[in-house]
Amino acid sequence: MSSEPIRYAVVGLGRAGWDIHVKSLRDRADAKIVAVVDPVQERRDEAAVAFGCKTYTSLSRVLKQSDIEVVVIATPSVMHCSDTKKSLKAGKHVVVEKPMAMSVAEADSMIRVANETGKKLFVHQNYRFFPEFHHLKGVIESGILGRLYHIRYSLINFSRRNDWQTLVRNGGGVLNNTCPHSIDQAIQFAGAPIKDCLGDLQQIASAGDVEDHVKALMRAENGVTIDMEVSSAQNLGTAPYKWVLSGTCGTLVMDGAKSTIRWFDPQAAPPLEVVDGPAADRKYGNADKLPWQEKTVDATAPVSCNFYDNVFGVIRRGEPQVITSESVREVIRVIALIRKGTRFPGKVTTNAPAASV
Repeated sequence: MSSEPIRYAVVGLGRAGWDIHVKSLRDRADAKIVAVVDPVQERRDEAAVAFGCKTYTSLSRVLKQSDIEVVVIATPSVMHCSDTKKSLKAGKHVVVEKPMAMSVAEADSMIRVANETGKKLFVHQNYRFFPEFHHLKGVIESGILGRLYHIRYSLINFSRRNDWQTLVRNGGGVLNNTCPHSIDQAIQFAGAPIKDCLGDLQQIASAGDVEDHVKALMRAENGVTIDMEVSSAQNLGTAPYKWVLSGTCGTLVMDGAKSTIRWFDPQAAPPLEVVDGPAADRKYGNADKLPWQEKTVDATAPVSCNFYDNVFGVIRRGEPQVITSESVREVIRVIALIRKGTRFPGKVTTNAPAASV
C-alpha cells in the first residue's frame, strides 16, 4: 500500500471537468493534477497557472505522458466510449463522466477493454455517495415502510438551453445527461434489474434536436415499479416532491431537504376481513382505524467516503469499487429501453464529430 498522491490528467475543462472534477481534486492531499486537455487556450492557461501542470489540445498527446495514472474523461457524452478505451489501452486507469456510454454495446466494449488491460474503470455516478441517497436507502432497509412496491421521482424546472448538450451529434438530451443519476438511484432502491419500461421523450422549450422532457414508467424484476419525470420544460413554481417511496406499511415523501414518513406497525393493526354482502349504510369503507405515526427528518445520513476517496482506496489500498462499471451498464440498458419506447424522432449517434468541451 502507498500513500503517494495519485497523478491525474483531466480531459475536458468545461462544466463537468472544471466545476466538478477539478474542484473535487484540487484540494485533496492524495491527488495531483499533472496534465489537462482542452481545445480552449484560456482554459488551458488557467489550469497551468493553478496547478503548474502540462497542457494539451488532444487526448492522444496527453496519453504519452508517462507519469499519469488516472485519466478523467469529461468530454462530450458521445466521446466517452472512444476516449475511455484509448486511455485504458494506453495503460491508464479511467474516471469517465456519466453517461458511461451511448449504448449497451459501447458499455460492454469499455468493460471488456478494462478487463483486458487490467486497469480500473470508474464511472462518475457519484450520487451514490450523497447523504440523500444513503438516507433514502437507509429508510428502505430499516423496514419502516414495509415492503417497497413503488418509487416516484420528479426533477422539474424550466430552462431554454442552447448549449452543446442540446444536440444529438454530441450525445445530448435530458435522458443521457440528467437522468443517469435518478435512474441509477432508483435501480439501487428497487433492488433488482429493470424488466419492463415505457418511455416518452419530447422537445418543448430548448434549442437543438434532443428532448428536454422525459417521462418513464419502469418495473423491476421483483415487481417494484418506478415513475420518473425529469423535465426542463415545466414551470411548477414549487415542485410537490422529489422522491416518494411507497411501501406496504407506509410512505416517505422527500422534497430535497426534509423527508416526511407516515407509517404504521402492521402487528398493531386490527385484522381486516372481507364482508361479501350489502355495504353497511350504503357506504364504502368501514370504521377501520390504523395506528398511524408520522415524523419529519432531515434528508441526510452519514457517508463514510466520497467518489474520489474510493478511487484512492481502490488504486492505492486495493479496496473494492463502490460503483462498478457492470452496475452502471444497467443504467445504460434502461436508457436504451426508455428511448426505444418513445415516438420522439431524435436518435443518438455514436460516431459524430467532436464538439468543444
